[in-house]
Amino acid sequence: MRKVLLFFFLSVPFLSLAQEDRGFTFSGYLETYYSYDFSQPADHLRPDFLYNFKRHNEFSVNFALVQVSFQEDNIRSTLGLMLGNYSQFNLAEEPQWAQLVYEASIGFKLLDKLWLDVGVMPSHIGFESAIGADCWHLSRSLLAENSPYFLTGARLSYAWNEELDFTLWATNGWQNVQRQSRNQGIGLGFAANYRPVSNLEIHYANYYGNEGVNPTSELRFFNNFYTQYSPGKWGATIGFDYGVQSSVFSQINHWIGLTASLRRDLGEKFKLAGRAEYYADQQVIILDQGMRISGLSTNLDYAIHPRGLVRIELRQFFGDDSYFELPGAKFSYGNTALTTSFSISF
Repeated sequence: MRKVLLFFFLSVPFLSLAQEDRGFTFSGYLETYYSYDFSQPADHLRPDFLYNFKRHNEFSVNFALVQVSFQEDNIRSTLGLMLGNYSQFNLAEEPQWAQLVYEASIGFKLLDKLWLDVGVMPSHIGFESAIGADCWHLSRSLLAENSPYFLTGARLSYAWNEELDFTLWATNGWQNVQRQSRNQGIGLGFAANYRPVSNLEIHYANYYGNEGVNPTSELRFFNNFYTQYSPGKWGATIGFDYGVQSSVFSQINHWIGLTASLRRDLGEKFKLAGRAEYYADQQVIILDQGMRISGLSTNLDYAIHPRGLVRIELRQFFGDDSYFELPGAKFSYGNTALTTSFSISF
């Protein structure tokens, strides 16, 4: 309750600021949902490798955001405050104050088309974000759920031209607001976005950092690639993750993820999308246990209003081993869930 009250009282001034000064822009997003996991876990929690739409058989809020941005000449800043399952589970290891912060950054223009931003910001990795209405699917892919949604640090961004831009990062580590105890390493990241023709984007991003604690060294090198093409009523996305990490015994471990999506416009208000995905982390680098998972999902979207979206999704995971032994659950070799979400952007 204290978090909700703090969120409310901090949010109220944003609207007045936006109305008083033309340099300010106010925006918000709210997404509620109901999800039914056919495994029926007794603790109402879906599998550990998921961080969005986490609650089973319960009406809940996945993501609530209020955000104010300011830009004028060579300076810009953004402050976004959030609540919901996304912040609760993605930032579970962070202090309580940080669990309210979606973005808090200040930026300066160093040269024409070159900006330096410092703070908590969305990461440079992947094609999905916490704002569900911007994503093709109701739920996030396994690639997105298990790579950084956000980073804390300094970011250099440069727009070479309308087709190509670059990003460089120095961070507090792999999706951390505060450093973990005894971890002193700086994470580094790079991204390039290339749009050679209309409706086609080709993206590459990486991350390099020491995920061990002093005096050990566990160097992580992660690569993300995707291409997205949306000609006319059809759209296709292919994403690929590959990472390696050294261990304290000098062994090199790796993990891999793949996802492919198709989307089709069905008239002015309906969209249909399907997704196939695969994720393997058998050496327990990213996930809580070694596993190899495949998944299929399909969702139907209805734009009930220019700012309102209703979605329904059926999602199925497959695994050879008992990866889905949720407390009191009926099944352990697969997982099926039906989810409905309702969102509004303003």
